[in-house]
Amino acid sequence: MSEGQAAAIATAIGDIYSEKNEGGMLCCTLEAVNAEGMDVSIQVMAETINLAPYPYADDPLSRLELSGALETLHDLDLALVDWDANAFATVGTGGNQPAAIARLVDETFRKVMGCDPGYAFKASTEDLG
Repeated sequence: MSEGQAAAIATAIGDIYSEKNEGGMLCCTLEAVNAEGMDVSIQVMAETINLAPYPYADDPLSRLELSGALETLHDLDLALVDWDANAFATVGTGGNQPAAIARLVDETFRKVMGCDPGYAFKASTEDLG
């Protein structure tokens, strides 16, 4: 895992887990380009992450496990919220620490979405309320 990437992601998603998100409707969208040149993104909200596109037909939690994305995140409690094969996947992350969510996002970009280890990302936060 790239500690530098996880730290940068933790900074980018910091407002999601702060007092600024009193209503729980802030959404941080992290965008990157994977090794195949495809745009990929992960949206982080207080209780979920959303992967788009999710270009697989199998269950997202199984994909996270089998890809090795959860290998160092043993205590992470995740739940499948919704998904549409080959379109998106929403995973519940409630009750987990922000640093663990940042590590999950980094691992997901690399091991599920196919980004190179030194990938660059853009982050933007908006209020969906």
